[in-house]
Amino acid sequence: MIDAFSPFVAWRYLLTRRINLLAVFGVTFAVWAILLVDSVFTGFVSQIRQDVRSSACDLMVTDLPHDASFERLAAVIAGVEGVVATAPRLRHHGLLLQVRQRRTGIADQGSSQVDFDHTQNGFALLVGVDPDREAAVSGLRRWLERGPEELAQRYPGDFWRSPVLDDADAGRRARLGMPDADEWRARRRAGLPHEARSEDQRSTWPGALFGWQRIRRLGWFARSEPFDVVCASFLGGEREATLHTHSLRVGFAGCFATGSRAVDESMVLLPIETLRTMLGQDAADPASVDVVTDVAVRLRDGLSAVAVAAAAAAIRQRVQAALPPGAGPCLVADWQQQNETFLSAVAHEQGMMQFVLFVVMLVAAFVSYATLHMMVVQKVKDIGILAAIGGSPRSVGGVFLVNGLAVALLGTAFGLLAGVLSAWNLNAANEWMFANFQLELFPRRLFDLREVPCRLEPSWIATVAIGAIALALIVAAVPSRQAARMHPVLCLSRE
Repeated sequence: MIDAFSPFVAWRYLLTRRINLLAVFGVTFAVWAILLVDSVFTGFVSQIRQDVRSSACDLMVTDLPHDASFERLAAVIAGVEGVVATAPRLRHHGLLLQVRQRRTGIADQGSSQVDFDHTQNGFALLVGVDPDREAAVSGLRRWLERGPEELAQRYPGDFWRSPVLDDADAGRRARLGMPDADEWRARRRAGLPHEARSEDQRSTWPGALFGWQRIRRLGWFARSEPFDVVCASFLGGEREATLHTHSLRVGFAGCFATGSRAVDESMVLLPIETLRTMLGQDAADPASVDVVTDVAVRLRDGLSAVAVAAAAAAIRQRVQAALPPGAGPCLVADWQQQNETFLSAVAHEQGMMQFVLFVVMLVAAFVSYATLHMMVVQKVKDIGILAAIGGSPRSVGGVFLVNGLAVALLGTAFGLLAGVLSAWNLNAANEWMFANFQLELFPRRLFDLREVPCRLEPSWIATVAIGAIALALIVAAVPSRQAARMHPVLCLSRE
């Protein structure tokens, strides 16, 4: 045990030597930085995972052959334990041309740097869906409600919610059709053929749902605003395949927000039968196939990860057996596997960030070590006196060990207090800086967030506190051992 004088001497050194304030500040800054930066990054990661999850279905059957039939696959998938619903999806790339812009000549202007933004030049990932089936599998209804909300949070104006899923007519729902009066007004604005009276107009355009990110860049469109969808496909056998282009007029049926920026920027939802017809698989043709590129699957709520994996394996086995002989292996991916590259990159960035914060803590520990080592060098005679009056080596070393512990406790306490308060008031500080100086600590437009996500984990707070104190004690043990091993005669003989 150390003698009772060690804590009192250590406290006196702590109060009389201002250099100790530097060590306390170093530990405080390190703990504060680790808590604040990690809480913000944890908030970002949690928000990203939440957004990715909201945009993805429970399971996705993909890597299907080009002539895969949805009805056949849905029949075999429905028999798997835990499957609640399935929905077809047909992916294809295309172009969107706004009819009014084309008519006024805007689209005929020369190329510019804006062409590198696919939302400006019209490139889009066309995804054909069956609206009723899709709403049963994914959050389509929630996406349609969230789209106008996202725009209203950032821009003034009246952003209307798409009514396409509320239509009582199943046929109009299937083609995402807008009300007759809306199409009549859109035809008048664009100078397209229309009936003399709105009562006589019948809606014929299929609807297209745009992600709110695309709407934000292109400007808000009126209901049923006309667009031309242009895409290409290869028809015929492998040797005689020829390139065919397809064009179809659609009406703007509303916007959606899945929560995933990549999806909201690139994806445009179309009726699946409309896209099938453009690709040469018209439902009216008896030889046509209800082709799909993916099948979205919804599982029963509350399934464990083991049960989800078992369902995925069973679906893959049944789907593979239902595919034509010689077909390549299909893939059944859960929501994380569907976004594996993106989520892995985020996890890697978080690991790198934590490594950098650990380096910050090492720098603070080095500062604490330097101050204690300097104190040992300067207090050589005091060490000799303490040893001469009967202090044991352990007690002499305990003076500096207790001093290091006090620095660690004070720095950790101040750092935890500052970190928690900073995390709690981060958005208020960000708003104040923007209102008074037009500066933002975290630009919301850059990250497309309404506020800076900040999440403090109690377990992380405890880990940082324990780690800071333990590291400070480790670095304090080196000068403490040096002081304990000094010979009292040699100490007293020094000038």
